Amino acid sequence: MRLLILGGTQFLGKHITESALKAGHEVTLFNRGKTNTALFPAVKKLTGDRNDDLSALEEGSWDAVIDVSGYVPSQVRKTAELLKDRVRHYTFVSTISVYSDFSKGPAIEEYTPLGELEEETEEVNGATYGPLKQKSEEVVKSVYGKESLIIRPGLIVGPDDPTDRFTYWVWRASKGGTAVAPGKPSRQVQWIDVRDLSEWMIRMVEKQENGTYNAAGAKPFPTMEEYLTTAKRVTNSDVDFIWVEDETLKNHEVSPFVEVPFWIPVSAEIPDGFILADTTRATQKGLTFRPLEETISDTYLWLSSRENHEWKAGMTEEKEKNILSDVQS
Repeated sequence: MRLLILGGTQFLGKHITESALKAGHEVTLFNRGKTNTALFPAVKKLTGDRNDDLSALEEGSWDAVIDVSGYVPSQVRKTAELLKDRVRHYTFVSTISVYSDFSKGPAIEEYTPLGELEEETEEVNGATYGPLKQKSEEVVKSVYGKESLIIRPGLIVGPDDPTDRFTYWVWRASKGGTAVAPGKPSRQVQWIDVRDLSEWMIRMVEKQENGTYNAAGAKPFPTMEEYLTTAKRVTNSDVDFIWVEDETLKNHEVSPFVEVPFWIPVSAEIPDGFILADTTRATQKGLTFRPLEETISDTYLWLSSRENHEWKAGMTEEKEKNILSDVQS
């Protein structure tokens, strides 16, 4: 197939490109030409901007487009309408953050309410990210109809992850010593390895599948204790995790999912202490999940190769010491 990937050089886009090339497809990338420009030297690259310069996409035809870089409806509409007569199938990467209600447990695409914007805006922030993605989904479906495929990932993890959320806990386990573990050991968490997601997406595109699918992680959901214990074992560490209750973490004013990745305080809105999504429909279409040990091991190897990295998630050593001092006093 001739595939057009909007993005294609960072994390998920990079792995989708790799999966497409491995499957033997002819790939064209369209992006701003600012990130990982040395990647894929043999691939055709078109340079432009989703907001104000689509001229590089005015010519050419492809069997399918995979949109990894669309965040706001106007941006997505311009691209979809421009490509409509020259690209048969449109895949849009959305997010499980489109859902508005996690109070009854894992979100299921068929009936879970979707979030709405409180006021019209295209400014992307924590409150608008999900609703803007949802509006972008509607744009794709309105332009492409039954030739549209909507993928809603949850937390994407693995090698090349720029967010450091999953990576932080792998690193913290490997460092050893005494470490803070957030919330209850039995709290369920969820993620999807970027390679499982990208390989499955390419298979879905090959079959020209349509509809909407959560792609967020395997059931039964692993617990935070299973995750940290596995990270300890895989990194051959002697780390001692001390479990710290939500109230203590809140008292220390830690930022959920930033300073303490994989932690959200339990509330009426999020009783599970984590945003979870049911992936039954996706697994029925062939989505599979590699063992946690493999994801941790490969993330650890990748982490070990990084130099002069500025962490985007995780606690400072000082804050962790303060919390442990409070708990142990």
